[in-house]
Amino acid sequence: MKILIDLTSLSDNFSGIERYALNISVEMMKNDRNNEYILLFKNSVHSSYTELLENRNVASIVIPGKNKLIFGQLTLVKYLYKIKADRYIFLAFPSPILFRKKGIINTIHDLTAWDYPDTMKSLSRIYFKFGIRNAVKVSKEILTVSKFSKKRIMDKFGKENVNIIYNGVSEVFLKSDAENNEQNILDVRNKYKLPNKYLMCLCTLEPRKNLELLINAYIELRNENRLNLKLVLVGRKGWKIENLLNDINNKYVNDIIVTGFVDDKDLPLIYKAASCFVFPSLYEGFGIPVIEAMYMNIPVICSNTSSLPEVVENCGILFENNNKEDLKIKILEFLEKNENEINTIIKAAKKRSEEFNWFNESVKLIKLLLK
Repeated sequence: MKILIDLTSLSDNFSGIERYALNISVEMMKNDRNNEYILLFKNSVHSSYTELLENRNVASIVIPGKNKLIFGQLTLVKYLYKIKADRYIFLAFPSPILFRKKGIINTIHDLTAWDYPDTMKSLSRIYFKFGIRNAVKVSKEILTVSKFSKKRIMDKFGKENVNIIYNGVSEVFLKSDAENNEQNILDVRNKYKLPNKYLMCLCTLEPRKNLELLINAYIELRNENRLNLKLVLVGRKGWKIENLLNDINNKYVNDIIVTGFVDDKDLPLIYKAASCFVFPSLYEGFGIPVIEAMYMNIPVICSNTSSLPEVVENCGILFENNNKEDLKIKILEFLEKNENEINTIIKAAKKRSEEFNWFNESVKLIKLLLK
């Protein structure tokens, strides 16, 4: 079978959606030498695929392009129609609206455009609604990343061909154990100017992640002298966040550290050095940072919304979605736990995180493609 995988989005922003596309596709090709793969990249081949391209069953096509919209809806379409394949897989964003062929497999990560429209730019919301509606119509099979998202897609569009292919823990975390020594952690602390103890949140800094709630809860606890940990926000800057960042720089610069974008190789150590991971997101299709923290033996406090209870199960501390007072209570409850209680949470969370792995999901996806 000839399988085309669109990986052109990897040249743009690198959020959870792109990580999903990268990790699941790499794992598929590492474990499948029977099918033929054609990989589409924008402007250059992503470095994660260099070795895979040495395999006889893997080839790549690099498409030049600049403007994201024109590239995704016009330039990409021109190339797609030139390539004959049995399956056309879109793992990050839905297939172009003008592309119609048999064997299209689309991934719909969530329905934010319908469920939390105010957390998106107006044009992005319209664009995603069109793209997702089209994906539902043209797809032989639809992929999604959680039971929650599957149910939402089926309820919204009345489709039965929705398949769960979960996220997994990235290889950089699986390989990190040997590097988790004190010197390496110290080097990362110095590189990002991290304190000795801190609460941590990792996400794209944008409204859907609800950072304002976390910051307000944190500052109130500090002002009430009930919390002596600093807060570290890790992640690239998204949209509609400038005022919040200005407040941090002007008012809370001594309490809150914003790292900006972090190298993948440093992420495990930043997690490892944290006292607790707090994830206040309003809505998630999956929530990759939660399982990363759990894998790195860091206790998790997260909102009880969308897919997060499904991912965390009973291995973390959940607070009522968008409830600042409940978040404060849960942070204080964590701080009051003794070492044995924390170790029990950590042990259960690590076991739970290991259930999400790219090998198992890649096997599921390959079987689905062969149907």
